[in-house]
Amino acid sequence: MLYLENGYCNVPEIIARGMPFSFVIGGRGTGKTYGALKYVLESGIKFCLMRRTQSQLDTIARPDTNPFKSIVRDLALDYSVEPVPAGKNIYAFRRTTYAEDGTPQYSDLLGYAIALSTTSNLRGFDMSDVQLIVYDEFIPEKHERPIKNESAAFFNVYETVNRNRELPPRSERPLQVLALANANEFANPLLIGVGAVSLVERMIAQGKTEYVNPQRGIGIWLLTDSPISSQKSTTALYKLTAGTSFAEMAINNAFEGADDPDVYSVNLREYQPIAAVGEVVIYKHKSVSSYYISSHYSGTLARFSGDGADMKRFFSTHKNVILAAMCGRVIYESHLIKALFLKYCGF
Repeated sequence: MLYLENGYCNVPEIIARGMPFSFVIGGRGTGKTYGALKYVLESGIKFCLMRRTQSQLDTIARPDTNPFKSIVRDLALDYSVEPVPAGKNIYAFRRTTYAEDGTPQYSDLLGYAIALSTTSNLRGFDMSDVQLIVYDEFIPEKHERPIKNESAAFFNVYETVNRNRELPPRSERPLQVLALANANEFANPLLIGVGAVSLVERMIAQGKTEYVNPQRGIGIWLLTDSPISSQKSTTALYKLTAGTSFAEMAINNAFEGADDPDVYSVNLREYQPIAAVGEVVIYKHKSVSSYYISSHYSGTLARFSGDGADMKRFFSTHKNVILAAMCGRVIYESHLIKALFLKYCGF
């Protein structure tokens, strides 16, 4: 079952599926983060809580915004879970009690907290005891700054924490990742990096909420039918924002741009290929000044790598394509193709 009896996300069930990489995407307040952190406390496994940026990490490492605070209260634990510095830009969550004078007494190490943007500080830091990375809010909001080579940074974190645990003599199960997010940007860096944008696109089109591929070790869960989201539609904020993109994301789990009018298939016979940029091919309409961008290769084309000097050369020789994109005269085969092309162009 994807949901508990109380309507919140059933995190233990998702983790029990055993996928090394599990992506859970749902509206706000559906129990993703709470359920994940409650799970690590109750199961007793060593965990690593990760956020995208150091500023986000520093925020949750403060006593008043500690994400474990409400869980400790709800479970009526006789200790608290407090983050303490464990190195440069790294925190450790420890079992904490307080002396009569209010002095904290730290004991058992329960887990760690890191930021993706400062992963270079993990070199030489041993997290071989970690069994689960909880990557919270892995899809950035529009106002957040991008991280250079974001998906590669994520893979490096995984490699650093996982080490060689799957190889002899340890021969252990791989490190598990539980990546959680609201449905903000449809084609975000991590889903692009793991090749899952098209999968999510098909899931939405087919009305599916679960995709599990044991061969690839990936699972994707979309909380589109969350009972909690349905209940929240009657609250003050969501009455106020009804019909807006905020409400669609927060309640209906609708990715921004999922119904993009620029994304659809066309009859390629009406177009001719003019260039290949990275992983996409640009076609020009034979009779009107419009373009189609696809993954389909056809004919002998000028090829551009998609970065650096090659893109400068593309800009100088294909200005009309850039202008067309800025004016909305470009059709894209899929959301992934659009995201890749705009990324190449620096939009």
